[in-house]
Amino acid sequence: MATARKLSILFWCMLTRGQDYAHQRPALTKKKLRELELTAGAKPRTKAAAGIWSTNRAIRDAERALTEQAEVSYKRMVTDQQAGRPSRKVGASATPEARIN
Repeated sequence: MATARKLSILFWCMLTRGQDYAHQRPALTKKKLRELELTAGAKPRTKAAAGIWSTNRAIRDAERALTEQAEVSYKRMVTDQQAGRPSRKVGASATPEARIN
């Protein structure tokens, strides 16, 4: 239930703000969108794939850098969330229980 709630909040924020997911992999997203286009009836591309290996290497390196940046961003977000939480010992739980014998 907690995971479903977090995902629904994430999707709601993305939809209402009109933003893309911050930690996505652009090449993977592009590939999935192209697969959807082909499934919907788009014509396949017929151009020869000239220089595809160097392009793939450049894309992979760019995505690796993007992934590292996203990881740093995610760690910072988690740290900020944890710093903003109240300590566990607030309210009634801050007072030790009085034991009556």
